[in-house]
Amino acid sequence: MNEKILIIDDDIQILTMLDTILSAEEYEVTRAESGQEAVKLFKSEPFDLVITDMSMPGMGGLEVLEKIKHFDGNIEVIILTGNATFENAVQAMKEDGAFNYLTKPLDNIEDLLISVKRAIEKRKLRLENKALIDELQNEVEERKKVEQQLLQSKSNLQSVFDGISEPLIMVDRRMTIKILNKAAKDYTGISRYQDILGQSCYRMLAGKSSPCQDCQLNLAILSKNPITFERNGLKDPSRFEAVVIYPMQNEVQGEGNAIIRIEDITEQRKIEEQLIRADRLSSLGQLSGGIAHEIRNPLASINLFTDILCDEDKYDRADHEMELFDEIRENIIRIEQIIKRVLDFAKPPVATSDEIDLNDLTRENVKFWSSKLRKSNIHLNLNLNISLPSVRGDVIGLQQVINNVVLNAIEAMAEGGNMDIRTALGLSSVAANSPAVFLSVSDSGPGIETAHQEDIFNPFFTTKATGTGLGLSISHQIIKRQGGAISFKTNPQKGTTFTIELPATGFKNKIPATSLLESGGGKNLGALPQL
Repeated sequence: MNEKILIIDDDIQILTMLDTILSAEEYEVTRAESGQEAVKLFKSEPFDLVITDMSMPGMGGLEVLEKIKHFDGNIEVIILTGNATFENAVQAMKEDGAFNYLTKPLDNIEDLLISVKRAIEKRKLRLENKALIDELQNEVEERKKVEQQLLQSKSNLQSVFDGISEPLIMVDRRMTIKILNKAAKDYTGISRYQDILGQSCYRMLAGKSSPCQDCQLNLAILSKNPITFERNGLKDPSRFEAVVIYPMQNEVQGEGNAIIRIEDITEQRKIEEQLIRADRLSSLGQLSGGIAHEIRNPLASINLFTDILCDEDKYDRADHEMELFDEIRENIIRIEQIIKRVLDFAKPPVATSDEIDLNDLTRENVKFWSSKLRKSNIHLNLNLNISLPSVRGDVIGLQQVINNVVLNAIEAMAEGGNMDIRTALGLSSVAANSPAVFLSVSDSGPGIETAHQEDIFNPFFTTKATGTGLGLSISHQIIKRQGGAISFKTNPQKGTTFTIELPATGFKNKIPATSLLESGGGKNLGALPQL
C-alpha cells in the first residue's frame, strides 16, 4: 500500500512541483491550498505525512501542525518556508513537534525525499512501538485478570474447604502440606496457616520426625485409588478416626498430590457397640429365658422329692443326713433365685410411668445400705443437686438399678474406702440438646481390670465367686427402657464411677454453658457427662 501524503501551500506552483516529485516516488498525494482546507481533509481521512508551508493566509503552518497533532499524535510534519531562520527551525522542530524544517526554493530534491522517507519510517516505527506497547499492556492486564481469577478461585476453594467440618489436607507425594482447611488447622493445634503450609504432614499432625508406620499415602497415589483405614486418634488415642486418602493425579509423570480426610468416628463406634450389645442382650435374654423355664420344672421335682425324703413320719434320718438335705434345700433356693433373675432379665418390660424425684429415691436407697456401709468401714459423701427436675419411669426398676450399683461399689471396697453419690443436671448424650439428670456412684476400690471392661454389661459375666452376672445386664435393660443410658469410667487403683442418665421431664429452661457437664467418655454404652 502506498503511503499517503498531504501537501499544503497557497502557492499553486509549489503544490504542483511537490505533487509531481512525490507522485514519481509512488506516494499517494493529496493537495490543500489553505490551512483550513488541510485540517478538514485530515479529519476526513488518515495520512502518513504532512508537508506544509510555514506562512499562509488565515491559518499558518505552525497552527496547522498543532491542530493535526491534536487529531493524530503520531503524525509527522515537515515545515517549508521561504524565510528560514535558526530560531524558527528550533521552534518548529523542538517546541511544536515538526519532523524537519526545509527552505524554499527546494534546490536539492534529494534532501526532500530523504526527509520524507525518514519521516514516514519514524511514523511507522512509532506506530509499531505503540502497537507493541498496547499488546504488552493488554497482556499485562490479562495476566493481572488471570491472577485475580486464580486468587479468587483459591479463595473460593479455601472457603469450600473451610466450610467442611472434617479436617481436609492436600499433600504431595513427599508428604508436604500444600492446602488445608480450618478444621485441619484446628486439628494441628497451630493457629497460623503459614506455620503449617510447606511442612510435612507427619510432623504437623502426629508430631513425628519421620513418616508414620504403615503410611499408605504413596500407595494411594501410585494405585490411583482411594484408600480408607481406621486408627486411634493421633491427638487423642482414646478416640477413633476414619482416614480416607484421595489421590489427585496430574500430567507430570511420577508426580501426584492427594487429599487426606480425617473423620472422628468415636460416637459412631459407640452407637454401633450399643446396637450390637442390645441385639446380643435380646438374643441372650430369649435363650436364657427358655433355659430357665426348662430348669424350673425338674427343679420343682427335685424340691418335692427332697421334702418327701425329709419326711420324719416316713423315714428315720440321722442328723448328718438331715444336714445334707438342708444343704440341698439351700442350693435349690439359690437356683430358684438365679432362675428368677434370669426370667426378670428375659421377660418383656412392664410399661410404667411414675413421676420420680431422683434425689428422694437416692436418699431412700442410701438409708437401706447405711448399716452395711458402717460395717464395711466405708465413708459416704452424698452430693445431691437440689434444683434437679423430676424424671418419669419405673420406680421399682430404678430402685433395683441404684441398689445394684451401690452394692457393686460396696463389694469393690472390701477393706473400706470412700463412696461418692452425686446427682446433677446436664445435656443428654442420648437425645441431642435435651436436658437430662445424672446419678453417679463412685468408689475408691481397685478399679475394673482392662480385660474385663468390655464384658461388664454382658449377661452372666461376673468376677464374684457367688455372683450370677445379671445385675448390670438387667440394670442396662431397665435404664434403656426408660430412654436413658448407663456407663462407667474406671481408673486402676483409684476406683470406678458408674453414671446413670435419665431424660428430665418438665424442664424448659435453657441450660447455661457454664453449667454443662464435661464429657466423661463412658465405657461401652456411649459418652456421658462426667459428674
